[in-house]
Amino acid sequence: MIRHVAVFRFVPEFTVDQREHWMSLLRALPAQIPSLKRMSVGVDVLGGEHAHELAIVADFDDLDGLALYNRHPAHAEVLRISAPVKVSLATVDFEIPDVE
Repeated sequence: MIRHVAVFRFVPEFTVDQREHWMSLLRALPAQIPSLKRMSVGVDVLGGEHAHELAIVADFDDLDGLALYNRHPAHAEVLRISAPVKVSLATVDFEIPDVE
């Protein structure tokens, strides 16, 4: 199984309402992209010095599934919204043992 983790920082002009809409689009992706097995989306609750504002964790059976996700039109819509308001993005993709 492949786990995809992404953490974000945004410009201040990206309002709470806009973020909520964006997160709702993210949370809808598992129903639209069969290779996306599960996804968690959340806002940082501590606000530490090195914290990012928001994170996603997504699981795929394999790298091909992750590639399908990256090319899917529903994911492209999410990227279209976040691209102009994103200050930073860090990602990591790693193998984990199969989970039920």
